[in-house]
Amino acid sequence: MKLRDLGERSIISRLASITGLPYKDDCSYIDEGDHYILITTDVIRKDTHIPDGTDPELAGRFMASINLSDIAAMAGVPQYFMTAYSLNPDLDMDYVESIERGMMSVLRKYSVDFIGGDMKEGDDLTLTGIAIGRQTKKLTRKRSDIAKGQMVGYTNRIGRAASGYIFYRSGYDRKRGIFMLLGVEPRITEAIKMSEYGAKFMMDLSDGLYSSLDQMKQDYGVGFRIVRDEIVFDESVSKASEISGSDVYDISANYGGDYEILFTVDESDYKDFQAAMDSEHIEVHFIGETWEGDNIIFDGRSWQRIVGRGYEHFSEKPKLGRIE
Repeated sequence: MKLRDLGERSIISRLASITGLPYKDDCSYIDEGDHYILITTDVIRKDTHIPDGTDPELAGRFMASINLSDIAAMAGVPQYFMTAYSLNPDLDMDYVESIERGMMSVLRKYSVDFIGGDMKEGDDLTLTGIAIGRQTKKLTRKRSDIAKGQMVGYTNRIGRAASGYIFYRSGYDRKRGIFMLLGVEPRITEAIKMSEYGAKFMMDLSDGLYSSLDQMKQDYGVGFRIVRDEIVFDESVSKASEISGSDVYDISANYGGDYEILFTVDESDYKDFQAAMDSEHIEVHFIGETWEGDNIIFDGRSWQRIVGRGYEHFSEKPKLGRIE
């Protein structure tokens, strides 16, 4: 069976049966007494992640940011960063130096030390980041913290990356579209504050809202009841819908790339949590609750099963209206 017939999550599941991986979080973690050491890695390739016309500094910032986003998704504090590159020998040295400058601008912003890495000759451009962080056990958030009877929400607004893809692919505004796709901000400070004020489960929305809900239902058996009209999307989504013909909620929830933090809080605490977020100037939106059933969404008239799966490597990519 070919990898394209399985999809990323099925591949990982089958490999985990060999490796015996004990958990399914955004980071691996090592017990260190009162703390966890958090370790994560993520990779980008030119053909898959870096659109033609991308400023290499933006590519470097993106590579660093998506790795730090995994640390943020467990409410961790990033401390160290490493890289492993596979580079085509025909690449211009100035291009690679620009990638490094972009990466370092993100690391400096979050006081993360760069501690080295590896480089090999290859056929293309492949950039791998390795981020290492730390957090007390009390504040570390795990996906296994999910439970029935919690309110579910996310930080800021979603649909920006999908709108950027539409702007880029349609030719409406390619430069702006690239920045919307790659101009990611890891929600490190926000996630730590959210954990301090009682957030339970967390994960980042790298693959989209529907994909994350589906993954949690498969991994932990907890379902979600979502109210469609509570989904707050980026201001660019309406224009992207007009260009593509795709529904605004499909753009917002069934594509991914926003790297916002999906989270839950206990139902009894969510009003106090919302007030705390307002006082900390952290934008969050509650969209529903966890329960024992399937993932469903209220469309204004009735409850419907959520059928979208979002973005998944090694699978057919979600189509956004007329945009391939």
